[in-house]
Amino acid sequence: MCPIKLIGFDLDDCLFDSTGLSERARIKGIDAMIKLGLKLDRKNAINLLNEIVNEYGSNSSKHYDYFIRRLNTIEDFSISFNEQYKYIAAAVMAYHQEKIDSIKLYDDVKPTLKKIKDMGIKSAIISDGIPIKQYEKILRLEIDKLVDLIVITDEIGIRKPNPKLFEYFLEKFGVKGNETIYVGDNIEKDIIPANLNNIYTIYIHRGGKYDLSLSEQNLDDKSMPDYEIHQLYELFDIVSNLNKKKV
Repeated sequence: MCPIKLIGFDLDDCLFDSTGLSERARIKGIDAMIKLGLKLDRKNAINLLNEIVNEYGSNSSKHYDYFIRRLNTIEDFSISFNEQYKYIAAAVMAYHQEKIDSIKLYDDVKPTLKKIKDMGIKSAIISDGIPIKQYEKILRLEIDKLVDLIVITDEIGIRKPNPKLFEYFLEKFGVKGNETIYVGDNIEKDIIPANLNNIYTIYIHRGGKYDLSLSEQNLDDKSMPDYEIHQLYELFDIVSNLNKKKV
């Protein structure tokens, strides 16, 4: 039997460009408000929205609400109560439409998942987030049938970087850490907790919001990934080399 029995993946910014998609969708919201008649300087509006995202976090559902409030309180706009919700609704509609229209996998994902299956290796997605939102992404990306298990952290009540999440992942398949590989784009949330479970870790560079060179992150030995890659195809040489070592 193949010594490597299981390969797990993060979802956002690992299998698809989550950061880029969100940034484009937010700008579509700005454009929708301008189209509806809100007198905005587009560049300044984008900068203001990015400031709000940085303050409240990328997962907040209230970015446009705070944006309109800030226009009124800080930027001396006088947007009426009814107009506020009209502009917010237009922005939210445009935001979600862009996310629906433009979400797509990185080109190397489907071939990689299919090859893993053909090799007889199990695969899984482990993703932080609200289940309904994460499953919507997975279904739109059409990868639910290409993996053997999907773990959304809020389903089980354990979020990254808690190493117990990765213990659960191993137990579900009845495998050991040294029979497993995990691929992620976030050192703190993906690599460190997987390392604590003796899983072989791969840090993938996709250009997302957590993508930094290892030298920029001042990591100790416990935080270092075992491997770095830029394309998922590089995974197969790693599997081959690990298997040779275990024979």
